[in-house]
Amino acid sequence: MPNGVVFKGAIAPEVQQDTVAFSEFHIRDTRFAHSTGARLELREVELYTRPQDGKLQTRVLYEVTVSEDMLNRGNTLHGGCAAFMIDVCSSVALRVLGRVQGKPAEFVSQTIVSTFHAPAPLGATLNIVNTTTSFGARTVSARVEIWDATHRRLCVSGVHNKMAPSEPTRAAAKL
Repeated sequence: MPNGVVFKGAIAPEVQQDTVAFSEFHIRDTRFAHSTGARLELREVELYTRPQDGKLQTRVLYEVTVSEDMLNRGNTLHGGCAAFMIDVCSSVALRVLGRVQGKPAEFVSQTIVSTFHAPAPLGATLNIVNTTTSFGARTVSARVEIWDATHRRLCVSGVHNKMAPSEPTRAAAKL
């Protein structure tokens, strides 16, 4: 259990260590939204077989408390902050699945779609639940639900699609 994170399923110790290290690097060691990323706590990583098709999937849980720097003018969770959490937290779930399966684990975003259901006020504890949905040869995707655990309601849902980065062209390399 690196750093107190609960791992469920057949996740090798080296993948567990990589997950914690990548989470620290990808979420906390960032310039954009640094104060929010620094407070995101990785709580649980689960590897399971989806019963509908027998494919491996991952579920990753993060937790954070809504603070002043995450608020909009209405004093609730800002949509941009929610999009940031959808982006970075789901990226960890997708990396875990890639690593477990021995597939590529480095991706760039294609789309992030979000739907806002209820406000999350200052002080609310949020659970960010990230579940992989597809891991293809060209694109991967995860769905995310941001739950207000304090008030027991779904605040935001989202889908994050990613793809392998392309190599820079020679013309771009010369710039």
